[in-house]
Amino acid sequence: MNRFVRCGSILFIVVLLFCNGVGGQDTAYPAKDAQIPGPASPADSRTWLADLQHWRAERLVRMGHNDANYARPEFKWTQHNFLSVQMMVEERDFYDPASGVYTVDKYLDDLNKEFGGVDSVLVWDTYPDLGVDNRNQFDRLRDLPGGIAGVRKMVADFHRRGVKILFPETPWDMGTRDEGAPDWAAQAKLMAEVGADGLLGDTIDGVPRAFLAASEKAGRPLVLQPEGLPSDEALAWNEMTWGYWSYPFVPMISRYKWLEHRHMPIVTSGGRHHIAGIQAAFFNGVGYADQEDVIGIHNGFTQREIEALRRVLAIERANADLLVSRTWEPYASTLQYGVFASKFSNKDQTLWTIINRNSYDVHGRQLTLPYTSGTRYFDLWRGVELVPQISSAHTPTAALSFDMGALGFGAVLAIRGKAAPKALDALLARMRVLSRTKFENFSDQWKPLRQHMVEIPRTTPAKASPPGMVLIPGGKFDFKVQGVSVAGGNQPGVDVQYPWEDSPRRYHNHVLSIQ
Repeated sequence: MNRFVRCGSILFIVVLLFCNGVGGQDTAYPAKDAQIPGPASPADSRTWLADLQHWRAERLVRMGHNDANYARPEFKWTQHNFLSVQMMVEERDFYDPASGVYTVDKYLDDLNKEFGGVDSVLVWDTYPDLGVDNRNQFDRLRDLPGGIAGVRKMVADFHRRGVKILFPETPWDMGTRDEGAPDWAAQAKLMAEVGADGLLGDTIDGVPRAFLAASEKAGRPLVLQPEGLPSDEALAWNEMTWGYWSYPFVPMISRYKWLEHRHMPIVTSGGRHHIAGIQAAFFNGVGYADQEDVIGIHNGFTQREIEALRRVLAIERANADLLVSRTWEPYASTLQYGVFASKFSNKDQTLWTIINRNSYDVHGRQLTLPYTSGTRYFDLWRGVELVPQISSAHTPTAALSFDMGALGFGAVLAIRGKAAPKALDALLARMRVLSRTKFENFSDQWKPLRQHMVEIPRTTPAKASPPGMVLIPGGKFDFKVQGVSVAGGNQPGVDVQYPWEDSPRRYHNHVLSIQ
């Protein structure tokens, strides 16, 4: 009998160990690509948080995560890179062909007027023209106006305005001229020559560590930003990623920022509608990409979207240090259905970034918080101090009331036991000015950017037909063509617009009368 009990006990222990091994890294909220879904209901928020904190602690061990690159002074700019612009080198405000100079100040002045500033620019010099001749991706950069010296001065002009510069790495460039060196070595040399700050790995799931090693050897360490990551381990040397995200009613969080609080995803903005992406970026405390005009597609912002991004950026930039807090708490408690908040704290301050996912306004009480005497609360979205309603319970609480528009935003800053910093006064003053017009009063109507054909002056008619010319009689002809760009669908704003059309589009069919 005792022998049977001992055998049964051993079997139980073996099964238990096996189950624990199989269950390692189990979570009730498995990631969906680069995002982690939120709790099923507000009542599950505490369980969700405990589950994901446990998963993160174990995952960091399994990754063997080394965070040294996030502490490097030359890479810390990524932690406040809240607006990154993907700019095509054909941008009219970027280069003046008549004078042959880069007009960086004009380009940035327009962005500052629109969004209140830009933190980095991805200078796109390759696709869609790469492959029309034998020049490779490195040749195309060398052949920009002014050559390497001109590009170096252009980059320096951006740096003078406090803007960081990235260039693309296109590993699929295999059909052009052989550079005679690995991509990482060629890129490191070129980026050092022009003074660039980083590389965007086009189509790359994790820019290989070889690019970092080569850039260090070249004396110009580069920030690496892939489109995605093949594994969490690559977080150690990829300080930023692009965020191809989904936007369900209950917002999801960044898998990579959850694992490494200083990692900076840049939420992409391709498509016709941007509010959901801006909300997701604000909820996660991360950056956003301006991709208004890329590779022949116009993804312009509506006036409401511009205003949303301008206000979000002002709040994020003023609270950049809080947004990389180790104590980030998504899905902090809120009082209204469909309103979600993230909480970022340090010793003296707590910031809540809040989004309303409802298609209607919400009014009244939004947050109820544990209250400590002397704590002050500020509505950052409107630029005013909030007067809390303090309960008289044994453990007092502070109820905060403010309004949020449909699909709108909110932000609250709590300061404990110290005077408000001077930077807060500047932010509040700016937000009061911006809030004079309600966010929801700005137009959200999307329109494609109209195009106009450049008139080509007529040549002087020949007095006689040149030798070998054949007369083609005039008449009516079918003009039927279509764009062949890989990206974009069949939507207004894709490809080009001819004079008889009211918007750019991919397919064109028209009867032309030629005399």
